[in-house]
Amino acid sequence: MEWNPETLQFLSQCFLHTLSPQPEPRRAAESSLSEAADRPNYGLAVLRLVAEPSVDEQIRQAAAVNFKNHLRTRWVTSNDLNAGPTFSPILDPEKDQIKTLIVSLMLSSSPRIQSQLSEALAVIGKHDFPKSWPTLLPELISNLQKAAQSSDYASINGILGTANSIFKKFRYQYKTNDLLLDLKYCLDNFAAPLLDIFLKTASLIDSTASSPGGGSPATLQPLFESQRLCCRIFYSLNFQELPEFFEDHMKEWMGEFRKYLTTNYPSLESSSDGLALVDQLRAAVCENISLYMEKNEEEFQGYLNDFASAVWSLLTNVSQSSSRDKLAVTAMKFLTTVSTSVHHTLFASEGVIPQICQSIVIPNVRLRDEDEELFEMNYIEFIRRDMEGSDLDTRRRIACELLKGIATNYKKQVTDIVSIQIQNLLSSFATNPSANWKDKDCAIYLVVSLATKKAGGTLVSTDLVDVQSFFLSVIVPELQSQDVNGFPMLKAGALKFFTTFRGLIQKPVAFQLFPDLVRFLGAESNVVHSYAASCIEKLLLVKDEGGKARYTSADITPCVPVLMNNLFNSLKFPESEENQYIMKCILRVLAVADISSEIAGPCIAGLTSILNEVCKNPRNPIFNHYLLSLWPFLSDGHVRGMHLLYQLLKGASFPVSKPFWPMM
Repeated sequence: MEWNPETLQFLSQCFLHTLSPQPEPRRAAESSLSEAADRPNYGLAVLRLVAEPSVDEQIRQAAAVNFKNHLRTRWVTSNDLNAGPTFSPILDPEKDQIKTLIVSLMLSSSPRIQSQLSEALAVIGKHDFPKSWPTLLPELISNLQKAAQSSDYASINGILGTANSIFKKFRYQYKTNDLLLDLKYCLDNFAAPLLDIFLKTASLIDSTASSPGGGSPATLQPLFESQRLCCRIFYSLNFQELPEFFEDHMKEWMGEFRKYLTTNYPSLESSSDGLALVDQLRAAVCENISLYMEKNEEEFQGYLNDFASAVWSLLTNVSQSSSRDKLAVTAMKFLTTVSTSVHHTLFASEGVIPQICQSIVIPNVRLRDEDEELFEMNYIEFIRRDMEGSDLDTRRRIACELLKGIATNYKKQVTDIVSIQIQNLLSSFATNPSANWKDKDCAIYLVVSLATKKAGGTLVSTDLVDVQSFFLSVIVPELQSQDVNGFPMLKAGALKFFTTFRGLIQKPVAFQLFPDLVRFLGAESNVVHSYAASCIEKLLLVKDEGGKARYTSADITPCVPVLMNNLFNSLKFPESEENQYIMKCILRVLAVADISSEIAGPCIAGLTSILNEVCKNPRNPIFNHYLLSLWPFLSDGHVRGMHLLYQLLKGASFPVSKPFWPMM
């Protein structure tokens, strides 16, 4: 594709039409661009369009996005037949011209176009830097030094953003000789300029913040963004091991890091955007000092006391707003790392652990409005975080991890203090259950989250409370509540406790509550009926000593008709039509119970209806797996069940490529 006025006109019109709200011109333009992308020098032509000042900004921005995506699919093409559609690769002469133009163009572009070109440059750097692009780093450094002389922070941040993107590989790749050689090259060339711009920006922040009124947010924002990017680059360059340059200049880095954790910037923090930017910088600092605490503990120990104090003070003043979650989580992770290190004596002073529990742990474990909203609006994500353990980056979980870390060396103190806190929370609930139900939820969450699992087994225990007594006095009243829809988050917490400590609950007590679990399958809350199904399913897996199942077919067969009816009805609730926890429970019940023809008939009818619906639009593969796995249990010898399944699948557009019978 030659660069001429006709090409400029063609590309401009195509990118203009891709922005059209009308589908016809948009699709036609996308098709034309897709065909043009196979022609040599297409990427170079699009890049020149981005550089053309006479073209409208919106069109150039669309072109920049297209250019970035073009490089992602064609800079390096895959020979893997399973990698998806193949594209014509960009030829080496065109690659060389793109690499010659892109840095200067990125620095001269507007912020929105600059961000797209920075990502495009990172795509190239991922494959070519440094061996096939030796001029990149010297060019970035030269432009960084020029921009620093004129305090052009639009260019500075563009360069730092690009460097941050290309240096990220040092965080994620395994340590190899080639990786270390690349790292040494980057350190030899970029470590000193990075420190220079970091200290220069720090000086500008100090002088601006100390001016009357604390400086304008417009002046401070690019400076704080620059420091955040410097901190992220610091993290990448220090991830593999402590470089000599950073060890020699640790005092300068750590002095500025501590300042950002202890200094307030009222003029910037008065707005939500400004506060978010300051918090991002502080979170980046916390990640850096956590990295040093984990990997360079000996070199870092001289700064540890000051940072521990700064982070502690910071945490006690961080609000419960979800916008500040990242800062709170990274700060607590740092304290958790310290608590499990040889410097854990920082927590040994009198009053320290109680203060951490009262000022940091309890406030962050309590339910917030955001948690209630997630519970109601996105039950799948709530369960994924709460039950399946994907909540490690949430305040609730990391606060409990902090307590666990401290308990590594101060178990008795933590146990005594948290036990008292749990009793205080339960007493608060008892005074006014309707108003203080979150206190009870907090108490249950603490007991469940701080439970420990015995090595090599499934038995969970805790020293915080007597499980039997706590279960009878705190959990059973919730499970026996006649209103299955009242205080659903509290009901979910009680069901989770029952599930977690199922092995410690005596069979007569647990079995007496079985009808209540069946009742909770009718709760309107998706989380509650999912937790009820999960609790039943997990109970049927409990084994006593010697590996004998605690609950047998004789125990559950009498209640199977009601149980199966409620399970199938719960699949009729909105958003639970393909609820994998319910289907897994159905599978478990059918595997344990004695299935008579009276039970099998309605089950087959219900499952046939579900399978027919799923075949139309399969969405949840885990649900589908359990659904297909349970048919053999519905007939003697499994033959009839498999025959029924075959007949149903024969005419269905349903993907079945591998054996799906589960390990029971």
